[in-house]
Amino acid sequence: MKSVAVYLGSAPGCKEVYKGLAYELGSRIARAGLTLVYGGAAVGTMGALADGAREAGGEVVGVFPKGFRGTREVRESGLEVVQQGLSRFIETADFAERKQVMEDLSDACIVMPGSFGTLDELFTYACNRAIDLHAKPILVFNFEGYYDPLKQLLANMQEAGFLKPVMAGAVTFCDTIEEIFYYLCA
Repeated sequence: MKSVAVYLGSAPGCKEVYKGLAYELGSRIARAGLTLVYGGAAVGTMGALADGAREAGGEVVGVFPKGFRGTREVRESGLEVVQQGLSRFIETADFAERKQVMEDLSDACIVMPGSFGTLDELFTYACNRAIDLHAKPILVFNFEGYYDPLKQLLANMQEAGFLKPVMAGAVTFCDTIEEIFYYLCA
């Protein structure tokens, strides 16, 4: 294992603990000698993740869609969206290319709390695994049950016969960062 893609929100979330967890995860990734591959933003939990990895001396690769300047709220606030001082910064044509580059550069993915974009990235990674484009681990950080509804949805899909048990097992839900690293380093 050399690098890990982390998918998470660009928003900070309504609890400060989300940014703290992102920072801690970034730091742990760096201390484990892994390269962090993430969406390249300086805001929200994405920024905290990158800060944690950089401050622990890790290699951080940001992958960012060219010309994107954040949500309207972020643009109006005047915040800088793009993270500065990364080990490597890759601009892509759009979000679809960004997902592909992040998947190509990573040996596994971790999914933290997020929104539509995070789920899109998770499902793209999982779909590509389902059609045998890769066999990389997919670890979902289910902090305080955040992804319990997703667990239930996957169970419903399996029960209805749309999701094969082998694919349902391709997504591993982890309740703690320690559990993530147990599976990541297994």
